[in-house]
Amino acid sequence: MPESQSTSIRTAPCEWPIIVPTGCDSLAELDDAEPGETLPEGVAQVTSDDVIEAATAYLWQWTRRLFGLCEVTVRPCREDCTGTTYGGRSGIAHAGGPAAWSPVLLAGQWHNIACATCGTRCSCTHVPAITLPGPVDSILAVTIDDEPLDPTAYRVDGRTELVRTDGEDWPRCNDLAADDGPGTWSVRYRWGVPVPKGGQIAAGVLACEMAKALRGRECDLPQRVQTITREGVTVGVLDVFEGLEAGNTGLWQVDSWVRSQTEPPARSTVHVPRGRKRPTATTYGGA
Repeated sequence: MPESQSTSIRTAPCEWPIIVPTGCDSLAELDDAEPGETLPEGVAQVTSDDVIEAATAYLWQWTRRLFGLCEVTVRPCREDCTGTTYGGRSGIAHAGGPAAWSPVLLAGQWHNIACATCGTRCSCTHVPAITLPGPVDSILAVTIDDEPLDPTAYRVDGRTELVRTDGEDWPRCNDLAADDGPGTWSVRYRWGVPVPKGGQIAAGVLACEMAKALRGRECDLPQRVQTITREGVTVGVLDVFEGLEAGNTGLWQVDSWVRSQTEPPARSTVHVPRGRKRPTATTYGGA
């Protein structure tokens, strides 16, 4: 997860689109309600946005916070082949010449390479690429020295590798003491996994039923009440909400989708012939 996401505690997804069922008027009615109108004290201030946020937060938690896109901005610091950042021992330039050559083991063979001229597991030549905290859904902007880089000049491989394709290289340094201007560069992108249509429909159904309940209308949400009769005396008590933490709401459109995303799939195996590498897929941009 990007640093900006890991240093803050989120209680709801950044983005979770919803598809509201046809004929659901309760969400709109929440916004039109007059203070105190047929609602308990304080509930009149609840808006449709509040209910949608609550519904999507439930689904986000029930599906292990997997879905939803967040817009993040990172300030990359390139690393050399030995895994140290620029300015380290292997990155020191010598008078009258480039940085020192260093022996690096690549794919079982030793190579003499200079700082930041690394190949990848698929390439023996220099590849201008940096690793972004993934998964990367899409790149919104790459800015170098306050100038936006043409989107055709890069692509994303494997949802993490930002590869430059215009024959140029990524900057060696990034002035982290400055917010912008010369010597700085940044990447703004959408991080995460888009919400599937099933999750958007589930969010719409759940939000609609929650709005009905707040409006005092009959809804399909369970009341979570058990009736116990002992010696002619009947008592109604709330149950222990068994299974609610796993998304068992009683709404089949919600429960079936949550279960499809959280239950472990059937085990499968993949055979990779010895000596062959897995191909790297381009996941954004590229020709």
